[in-house]
Formats: sequence, structure tokens, C-alpha cells
Amino acid sequence: MKQKLLLLAIIILAYSQNIFAQAPQAVPYQAVIRNANGNILPNQLVGVRFSIRDSIATGTILYQETYSIKTNSQGLINLNIGQGTIVTGTFASINWATNNKFIQTDIDITGEANYTSLGTTQFLSVPFALFSSKAGSIISSTNKGSDANTLLYLTNGF
Repeated sequence: MKQKLLLLAIIILAYSQNIFAQAPQAVPYQAVIRNANGNILPNQLVGVRFSIRDSIATGTILYQETYSIKTNSQGLINLNIGQGTIVTGTFASINWATNNKFIQTDIDITGEANYTSLGTTQFLSVPFALFSSKAGSIISSTNKGSDANTLLYLTNGF
């Protein structure tokens, strides 16, 4: 029995060495939809389009997607950028390490595809990204001791 448990522990340890956390391939987005007079649009089908641009606000579109979504009773929509209907590009292939990235948001309150731009803004760091950059440097470090200690460092964010 002890031999079987030992063998199982060795197999689990061997496989666990090849497991790495993956960052979600999406960015959460939430907005309250209003008309030109500033009135909230409850329970209304709207069209939303996101374009991720490279380097500058008017740069090349690396990725573009659309959504057709109904607002809730408070005019709220919740989306995950990267999970819409793809127009061009691949979200997972965006090289976030090179150049600044900008997101352009367009909307059509009639639910069609006659979009009006709400503007373009630069992507900036979020807490998840700040943590992952720290975790990456820990994994590559060779002087942290045993695997158990490395896991402890990653879990605590040190």
C-alpha cells in the first residue's frame, strides 16, 4: 500500500511541475447605456464594438469584435472583451509586451451596426497584471529554495 501511495505521489509531483497558471484571455467591461439626452436605456438591445489599436489612439487595429446585447432594467451591460463576435484579428495573439495598446469603444443604441464612437483610451495596468509580472520574476529565480517555498512565495505575492 505504501508503495502505491509513493508511486502516486511521484506521478502527481511530476505532472505538477508542468502546470502553469494561464491569464484569462478577456478583459471585463461594464457600462450604463444612455441616449443623447442622458436618459438611461433599460431593457434595450444595443450594439457594441471594441477595437484594440496598436501604438497610438489612431493606430492599426490589431483586434476588433462586436456584441449585440440587451441592457438590464438599469441600462447596464456586462461584457468580456475578447469573447465577442470577431471582426478581425485574434485576441490571444495580441502582443501586449510591444507598444502601447489603445481601446476604441463604439456603440449603436438601436441594436444595429451603425456605430458611434465613444472614444479611445490607452490600456493601463490592472492589479492582476501587476501581480503576474511579479510572479513571473519569482518563477525565473533560482535561489528561492525548494518548489514548496516557490509555491509559498507565489501564493503570498512575494
